[in-house]
This record gives sequence, structure tokens and C-alpha cells, in this order.
Amino acid sequence: MAHRLNGSATAFDARALIREGARRLREAGVEVAQREAAWLLGCLLDQRPTDLYLGEVLVPEGVVERFFQGVDARAAGAPLQYVLGEAEFFGERFLVAPGAFIPRPETEVVVEAAVERLRARAQRLRRPLRLLDAGTGTGCIAVTLARALAPCVVVAVEVSWTVLELARANAARHRVADRVRFVLGWWTQACASGGAFDGLIANPPYIPTAQVDRLPLDVRREPRLSLDGGADGMRHLRELLREAPRLLAPAGLMALECGEEQVEPLGERVCAAGWSQEVVPLRDLAQRPRGLLIVKRDS
Repeated sequence: MAHRLNGSATAFDARALIREGARRLREAGVEVAQREAAWLLGCLLDQRPTDLYLGEVLVPEGVVERFFQGVDARAAGAPLQYVLGEAEFFGERFLVAPGAFIPRPETEVVVEAAVERLRARAQRLRRPLRLLDAGTGTGCIAVTLARALAPCVVVAVEVSWTVLELARANAARHRVADRVRFVLGWWTQACASGGAFDGLIANPPYIPTAQVDRLPLDVRREPRLSLDGGADGMRHLRELLREAPRLLAPAGLMALECGEEQVEPLGERVCAAGWSQEVVPLRDLAQRPRGLLIVKRDS
């Protein structure tokens, strides 16, 4: 497994390291141990995991130490993304850290649906859009909107100052810091002006309180504030739906992620409120209900 480099420094074979890392992760109950070990080593070497299996890739001793530190942290229940310090969203890498909710593929479906509609709106209005990302977390939604719908201005609201600074770093990393305005506050309470936004996009907590403590260990390492949606999981969803008519411009769009069982009752709630002209259920890649796309009445 070990090799000499330049007559002195010791290096280790990547495939052997992955096997050993996967063995330790498997013993700790990690389901996709081989893949996670390869991801971790690939990130440390700044190489694609698949490339580590091609030919002989030698890993310096210092990287080996960091690799097994990461393996031990993951085996102890830390989310892989916290160990890596990064998560992928829309094919781009975003900084993550303990205390911040980790971006997930399911959210991409909601954002993609919003971008498609908002792009058409921008073409009709022939002006930059003003968008709101309520509960921005790592900023992955705000940054993706700013990249996909340039020129536009995104107001990104977050209740944690530490997480807000992480979102700022991600905006700078993806070169959209000039188009994202970061605001410290609770959901939409920091947004006083009514009728100002062409789009409101949010992924609020929607797990019922009683279910949070039954989530997998690595998910429970994420901030509870980002998971717990109250007794029925819809406390924050209802709050956002109450505020949407005030915040959205005529024919403005709301894209909201929620749980599978919540789509129908929330859709019925919106229709009964009478402020929408269109309510469209959104499905994830597995064709499960995942959210709602709502268009406000034009007048």
C-alpha cells in the first residue's frame, strides 16, 4: 500500500485507501461506504472519485492522515458534506459547515421549475427581476437564481448571522455577490415593502416535530431549526403562504418545497384563500410530490 516518492516521502495507493476507508465506514453502518470513501479522498486530492480507480494514484502521507480523520468523523455520524466542507447543488460546489442546512437534490426540482417560469416573466417585462429567497441557508438557492436569471436582484434572508456569512462566501465564490442582498431576519419579517417581488422561493423546515428525533443520525447533526416544521410540519409553510400575497407583485411566482403529504392540503389552502391564479404541484426525480408552484392573480 505504501510507496516511496523521491527517495524519502511516503505515499499510499488511492485504491487501497478507499478500500480501508470503506471497511471502517461499513462497520459504522454507512450504507454507501465505498462511494463515500471515494468522494472524501477525491475531494482531498481535487480529483474526480472515478479517476482514483484508473491507474496508480499515489496519495501523500499528509493527505492520508486527513482522509482517515474524515473517515472517523463520518463513522461517528457527521454528515459527509460537513466532513468535506462542500455540497453539490445544480452541478456547482457550495461551502457548507455545521450549523447550516445541507443542500439537497430535491430542492433542485423546485428551483428549476421557478427558473423556467421566471425566465419567461423577465422576457415579458423586459427588466431585471427582484427575487426573495426566504431562509437562504448556504445561499445555494439565491446563488443559483442569480446565475440563471441575470440580470436580477435576489434578497436572501437568514436568521443565523454565522450561516448568513457562509452564504455571502458562496455568493462571492460563484461571482454573484453584486446581485445578492443578504438580510439578517426571520423568514419574510425583514421585508417590509409589499408587492415588491417577482418571485419568492423557499425551502422551509417541514418535518413534523415528533419525527425529527427519528431521522438518521447524520441528518440529526444538521440544525434542528432547519428541520422541525412544528406539530404537523407545516408551521413555517403556512407562515410563508400568509405572507406571499403581500410580498408578490401581480402575477408574481412562489415556489415552495414541502413534504409529500403536505402538497395537497397546502394547495387546497392556497386555492381557498383566493389570491392565486395558478397552483401547480411539483414532483421530484422519483415522481413523488415535492412542492408547489403558485402564481398570484394579475390584478
